[in-house]
Amino acid sequence: MNKKPYVTSSHEVLEFINPDKPVRVYRNLHRKCLSVQQGGIVRCHVDNIVLMDAKFLVSKAGQQKVRDEKKKQVHAYVAGTVVDSRKTLELLDCGWSEVIYNPYYTDYFTCKESGRYIDTAWFADVDAEGSMLAFGAMYKCPT
Repeated sequence: MNKKPYVTSSHEVLEFINPDKPVRVYRNLHRKCLSVQQGGIVRCHVDNIVLMDAKFLVSKAGQQKVRDEKKKQVHAYVAGTVVDSRKTLELLDCGWSEVIYNPYYTDYFTCKESGRYIDTAWFADVDAEGSMLAFGAMYKCPT
């Protein structure tokens, strides 16, 4: 089995991906980390990652399968361009919203404080422990 590199933060991820192309990140519950996909291939695993122009994606079919079978499977991602987290330090103290997602209770990634569904954000900070923050969040329009 081909072991993927394991790193701790965004700036280390940059050596394993094409930094000009977006990635998809999901929580890997078996390895207790985040898996970073690019071009449909897991490139590395990481503890924490910061993404720019983040999109919060949920596969409705995958979500329904999780709900029906009560068995976890990858169906939700945060997509965006990896940024060197050391370069976003000036944003740390203001304007971040906590983001939650639980396929049994919410249909989409959700702002914990307002309960509104998040569609995109200028930046997303995702941690393997399950913490997610969004800066400059844009919300889904009610349907």
